[in-house]
Amino acid sequence: MSTEYRRLADEIPGGTWLADLSRASAMAAHAKFERTARSPLLRVSMLGSTNLDAYTFSDISRALQDATAKVGHIIRNPQAEVTYVQPTDRDKAPLLQRGQAGNTIFFGFPEPALDDALIHDGIETLSERAVKELCDFLPANGSDDGALDAVLLQRDTVRNAVSDIVNAVVKNTGIGLQLTPTSGEDLARSVTMDQAKVLQSSLRESREAVGYETVSGRLDGVRTRRRIFYLERESGGTIQGAVAPDLLDQIKENLDRPVTARLRVVRTTTIDGRRGRPVHELLEITPEVHLFDH
Repeated sequence: MSTEYRRLADEIPGGTWLADLSRASAMAAHAKFERTARSPLLRVSMLGSTNLDAYTFSDISRALQDATAKVGHIIRNPQAEVTYVQPTDRDKAPLLQRGQAGNTIFFGFPEPALDDALIHDGIETLSERAVKELCDFLPANGSDDGALDAVLLQRDTVRNAVSDIVNAVVKNTGIGLQLTPTSGEDLARSVTMDQAKVLQSSLRESREAVGYETVSGRLDGVRTRRRIFYLERESGGTIQGAVAPDLLDQIKENLDRPVTARLRVVRTTTIDGRRGRPVHELLEITPEVHLFDH
């Protein structure tokens, strides 16, 4: 079979946008006229128990879809981290269930559109590319401890995507993945229950970031026994938080008045990228003095 277009793509030099476009055009022609591509397939097998209900398959499928969508997002936009899956990301990197046999689910991928397919040893869709990259971060087998350590060193989105899978496995059962790509060798990965528990524990460890803010607004109230203040921002929204006992009298004197508040802000983030709500502590307040105040 002739592979003239593939040879032409391999011989185009340079890394400019024009060279990339030329290679993509040659590879598209190769896919259309010269190559008989196999259909990529992802097999997901449930490990262990043979008595699994519909909720188990649903949890695992949803976790894999969300993880694929997140990895697909950073393939399209490498500078933007995400820790919550967006509907648009799922739409751009869908997994299509092709069937189920026993404890194995079969997922296919959308037909590649030549104008926006990703070129990598053939034509592959964003979904396939995302699954392939996701597999790079998962253990090769039940004794692949190095892969568990490596997950913790990845960027936020990758850790969060792996966390989706880990949480589903811990809740349900271990899984084995086998990807037959459009081209190249098959990939086999697995996440056992024990591996998932180790990773879940590591990914839930939290880190605190402490910062300080100066905010103008109006003191809306205070709960003396619980030592909680309420401050309406000039820019909108209400801040509530803890206040030191020695500031309570000063707060009462300035209730319903404009003030400038100095706040300590603590933000907690888990290693898998999930962010807690900021916690505020009031450090000092200064009444705002206006020209006609007496």
